[in-house]
Amino acid sequence: MTVVMELKKVLQEARRKKGLTQKQVADLLHVTVRSYQRYESGKRRLTLDMAVKLSDILGVDVRDLAQRQSRSA
Repeated sequence: MTVVMELKKVLQEARRKKGLTQKQVADLLHVTVRSYQRYESGKRRLTLDMAVKLSDILGVDVRDLAQRQSRSA
């Protein structure tokens, strides 16, 4: 499994465990649904700020997100 696929899986699973839709997460992040979909699909790189926000919303360790993101570079 590639790192991008791992990050995608982590974001999708965490979002689903919280019972949130992509739109709900996008609203909490103050971004468009399309922007969030790009983060979740790996088409757009997470900034540290966005990783921290997602960590808070989804209950995922920000270090885990950052490590997965940096390995995909």
